Amino acid sequence: MRWARWIDHLPLWVAFGASVSTDIYEPAELAVMAFPLVAAALVEVLRWDLGRHHRWLEVGALVFFLADLARGRGIFPVAIHTLFLLAGLRLILPRELPQRRQLVLMGFLLFLTTAVSTTDLVFLLWAMLWLGSAAAALLQQSWEASASLRRGVLSRPPFGRIPAWMGATLVLGVGFFLILPRLNAGLRPRGFLGTAAMAARAGFGDQMDLAGGGPIEPNPEVVLRIAPPPDRGPTPLTGLDLLRGVALETVQEMRWTTSELTPTAFRDPRSRTGAQRAEFLFSPSAQGILTLPYGTSSLAPDLALRRGSGGSIRWRFPRTRPVPLEVTWNDGGPDPSEPSLSPRRLETLTELGPEHEAARRWSLRFAPDLLPTPELARVLERSLHRFRYTLDNPSGRAANPLEDFLDRTQAGHCEYFASAMALMLRARGVPARVVNGFRLGPWIPEGGYFRVSQDQAHSWVEYWDQGHWHVADPTPAAAGQDAQGGPLGLGVLSRWLDTLRYHWDRHVVRFSDQDQVAGLSWIQARIQGWEWRWKAPPPGLSWGLALLASVWIAWRTRKLWRPVPPGPGSIRALRPLLARTHRVAAPLAGETARAWLLRLGTLRPERAGDLLRLAEAVDAEAYGARNSAASTLAKAEAAVWRKWVPPTSP
Repeated sequence: MRWARWIDHLPLWVAFGASVSTDIYEPAELAVMAFPLVAAALVEVLRWDLGRHHRWLEVGALVFFLADLARGRGIFPVAIHTLFLLAGLRLILPRELPQRRQLVLMGFLLFLTTAVSTTDLVFLLWAMLWLGSAAAALLQQSWEASASLRRGVLSRPPFGRIPAWMGATLVLGVGFFLILPRLNAGLRPRGFLGTAAMAARAGFGDQMDLAGGGPIEPNPEVVLRIAPPPDRGPTPLTGLDLLRGVALETVQEMRWTTSELTPTAFRDPRSRTGAQRAEFLFSPSAQGILTLPYGTSSLAPDLALRRGSGGSIRWRFPRTRPVPLEVTWNDGGPDPSEPSLSPRRLETLTELGPEHEAARRWSLRFAPDLLPTPELARVLERSLHRFRYTLDNPSGRAANPLEDFLDRTQAGHCEYFASAMALMLRARGVPARVVNGFRLGPWIPEGGYFRVSQDQAHSWVEYWDQGHWHVADPTPAAAGQDAQGGPLGLGVLSRWLDTLRYHWDRHVVRFSDQDQVAGLSWIQARIQGWEWRWKAPPPGLSWGLALLASVWIAWRTRKLWRPVPPGPGSIRALRPLLARTHRVAAPLAGETARAWLLRLGTLRPERAGDLLRLAEAVDAEAYGARNSAASTLAKAEAAVWRKWVPPTSP
C-alpha cells in the first residue's frame, strides 16, 4: 500500500499532540520532542536509506542523552526527550515487523506519561485518537503478515472496523469506570515536567509590580466555577461582585507585597450562619489561594486549609485537580472584627516613598479641600474613573511607572488604578492597601454556574475608617467586559464547551465511591418500586411462542449439534475452504482430505502447488505434529477461492 509506511508515524504524532494539549511543557521542550518526528517524516518523503549510517545516528542519540542529562533538569524530562528521539530514530532507519511493533510500544509509553498529568475533557478525544492510530498500526502489521501468504495484489486492511472497535472500547471503559473501586490519588508531575511560561499574561498573583514591561495578554484559563444550589438561580446570589484573595500592605518603590501581620478578612469559619450559599469549584493554582466573597462565614467540607500571609486562606497541600467547597457568606463587606490597628501596622499602611510624590500631588489636585475619609475616597474613585482602562500597559517601561501613569498616559490596567488610589489615600493620612482577587465572571446558563477565568483577575482598594475596612474600586469599566467583568465575546459554542468541561469534572473526574453508592441505591430503589403492569397472555399462546422459539433456535444452531461429516469436514482447519468451494467441488463420499485437495488442484492448475503444500500440512497436523501452518494456509486458500467461478465449456 502507498501509505502503509506512514501508519507507523501516527501513534507517535498523536502522543505528541496529547503532550501539547496538556500545557505542561515549555515551548523548547515541545521543539525537542517534535524535531525527531519531523526529521523522520522528511526522510519518509524523500525516501532516503540511512541504514548504512545507523552507527553515527546512534552515537548522536547517545551524545544528546548525556548532554540532556548534564543540564540537571531531572531524569523524567530526560527520559521523555530520549524516548521521542529513539522513536524518531527508529522511524528514520529501515524497519521490519519487530521494529514497527516497538514504535507502537514507544507511542504507548509516551502517551502514558501524558495521561497521568491531566484530567481535561479534551484529553479524552486525544485518548480515542491514540487508540484508533494504534489499532490502525497493529492492524496494518498483522494484515501484511497474513496477506504475504497470498498471491496477487494485496488487499486493503479492514480499517472500517476501527470505529466500531473504538466504540466498544469506550463502552467497556465506561462500564469498568462505574463498577471498579474509586482511586482518588491524582498525579500531575509538575515537579519534573516543564510548565508553560505564563509571563505577561492576565492572571491572579500574590504580589504586584507596576514595572511589568509590555502589554498584558488575555488568559482564558478557568480558575473558579460557582454553582448556586439547584433550587436557586443566579439572581438571588449577591455579594459576589468581588472575590477577595490577598491583601498587599507593604510597598517598596513600585512593588506591593504581603505582610505576615495582616489578619484574615473572613469571619469565624466555625460559624455556620449565612444568607448566601453556593458550591465553589477551585481549579489548581500555583499560589493555592482561595478567592472568596466578602463576609464568608463557613467553608464545608472542612479540608486542610491554612491562614497565609496577606490575610489569605490557602490550601495546606498543593492541589492537582479541581476541588469543590460549599461556601456560605453574608453580603456585608469586609469583616468588622478587626477593632483597631497596631502602631506597627498603622505605620506600614501609611508609608510613602519619594518615588510616590506623584500620588501626593494628584491627591491634592483631585481633592484640594479637607474632606472626611469616606467622601475623600469617593472623590478620588470618581476622578480615577475618568482615566482609560487598557491592557497595553503604556507606562510599564517608564522609569517611574506610577508618575508616568498619572502625568502622561492616564491609561493602564487595574493595578495602576488601585495602586494610585491607595497611595493617594496614604498621602492624606488614611491607612490603605491594595487587594488582589477576581471580579465575578459571566453566568453560563447551559451549565447553571458562574465562570471565573484569569481574565477576571482584578485589583482594588481597602481603606480604614472608624474601626472598619471599606472597599473602593477606582478602575473604570473595562472595554469588552460586561457589568460583571465577564467577556462579551463568550458565544454559545464556548459556553457549551465550558459546560461539557464542568460536567466532565463533576461526573467523571470527581466521581467517587459515594457517587457509586448513590447510583446503586437509586437503581435498587427503582427496581424495588417497579410494578408489573403487563397482563400475561393465555397459556396456549405462551406455549406456542415457546415452541416457535425452540424450533428457531434449533434451526439456527443446527451446525453445532449435527454430526461432523467424515472426510475433509472432520478437519477444522479446512472448514473455511469447504465453505468457499462446496458449490464447485463438494467432497465425495469416502474421499480423503488429501484426495479432495488434489481434485481442487485439477480445477485450478495455477493453485496446484499451493494445494499440495496445504495437503502435506493437513497430513502433518492429522498425525499429531501440531503444525499451525495448516490453518494459515487454509485461510489464505479460502480467500483465493472466494469469487472463483468455473469456466463454462464451449
